[in-house]
Amino acid sequence: MKLAKITALFLAVLMCAAMIAACANGSVTDGTTASSAAPSPDASDSITDRPANVDAEGYLLDSLPDLDFGDTDVWMLYDTKFSMPEFFVESESGETVNDAIYQRNMKVEERLKVKLKFKGELGNDKNQEVFVGTAMNDVKSGDNLYSLYGAYSRTIPLLSMQGGLQNLLETEYFDVEKPWWPDALTNECTINGKLFFATGDISTNTLWMMCAIFYNKGMWESHSFGYTLEEQVANNTWTLDKFIEIVQDFYADDGNGIVDMSDTFGISGYDACYDAFLNYSGVISIVKDGNGRLALADDFLGEKTETLVSKLGDLCKHSSVHHSTTSKDERDLFLSGHSLFIVDGTYIISDKTSGGSAIDFEYGLIPGPKFDADQEKFVTNMRYPFNMYAINSGCDNPELAAAVLEAQASAAYRGVTPAIFEVTMKSRYAADNEVSKMYDILRDGICFDVGRIYNYSISNFYPNFRKTVFAGGAGWASQAKAISKSIPQKLDEVMAIYE
Repeated sequence: MKLAKITALFLAVLMCAAMIAACANGSVTDGTTASSAAPSPDASDSITDRPANVDAEGYLLDSLPDLDFGDTDVWMLYDTKFSMPEFFVESESGETVNDAIYQRNMKVEERLKVKLKFKGELGNDKNQEVFVGTAMNDVKSGDNLYSLYGAYSRTIPLLSMQGGLQNLLETEYFDVEKPWWPDALTNECTINGKLFFATGDISTNTLWMMCAIFYNKGMWESHSFGYTLEEQVANNTWTLDKFIEIVQDFYADDGNGIVDMSDTFGISGYDACYDAFLNYSGVISIVKDGNGRLALADDFLGEKTETLVSKLGDLCKHSSVHHSTTSKDERDLFLSGHSLFIVDGTYIISDKTSGGSAIDFEYGLIPGPKFDADQEKFVTNMRYPFNMYAINSGCDNPELAAAVLEAQASAAYRGVTPAIFEVTMKSRYAADNEVSKMYDILRDGICFDVGRIYNYSISNFYPNFRKTVFAGGAGWASQAKAISKSIPQKLDEVMAIYE
């Protein structure tokens, strides 16, 4: 366990994404937690009393030495389909997050004596081949223009499958022990001493893609439930059964006798967002077995997931559940006041075109429900559109590339993350202190499922869960049996790059 990180967690609010480690049976349980801040020094302390490894604001410093790369150009191939600003901005605008990103890059350039250069390419869920093709053509040609990659969470792992990435742990300056590289990811994705990609404070979308459940406070209060959802969270009674109890009878027809977008629903959500209920229930799909090899998790194949699928499937037989393959429709349903709940990433609170909030009514925010009261803590699913970072396997100066990654992540931890988490999420967009507390719970529960990260390399089996749920919940046992036969060979293919 990383003692320094655990200590920092209890001494500061600004934390990096927390680890929810997986047991061998596939349940998500407590584990080592990465923090985002060292304790702030008391204002009365003299600078000589401050620990040498923290800055004047109390944030942990990195361990990079003084470096001078002679104003070298460092190119990053980045994914142009990112959801929220992340890689660079053209100039300062007065908007908090925008300016924090700009200042991060300026500090890295000045500190390392480099010039950060960015080349965009399509790399989202519909364009992985475009991004991977561009990257691998650069490698195979021997040009190796791009030292760094930053792209969609499932695109960068595809590059690793083609031998396109460096082992970050073999570079001098990438420091896996630092809190800006969350244990929740590095512990799961380090296999046989190799780690090919990472995320954390370096990616703004890691925070923006925490999959939460938002609710319409006015709608909630008008139904006189007699308790608050925040009380349910605090009392450990916010469980799958309580969620189902609330949602199943919430539907109200607008009078035209058909189920359509003018009705009122208990929950809405883009199809893929319903995957979150697996992680909410403490289930992940792929774990490392006793020999350190990737394997299907027992819980994912077994009774726990079958029970989860059955209960959610029964719920989906009610008109109160709305879902579609078009995320905009589901968000419009919630934003127009026609759904009590929505399951989605936290970025839906922000109108990035105006810098204001996209929600014009008072909203509440809660984590996804636990499977039952015995589950140790709330778990946060990550929506797919967060970004992974990596170093080109053909990079002629991997130490330079690693120094840039480390400096960017370190600077983001001190500047960009507080701008998003404390100033924006918990202050500007939070209606009250209860919402602010819920953001802390979400962030403390972030988990990364290797099965989701490598999903496109393992036959894209993850959607089988939601499809079975939407079909009424029957047949998961046969689905699990088919997965258990087809996936092990694919996992061997993934393991081959780590051997």
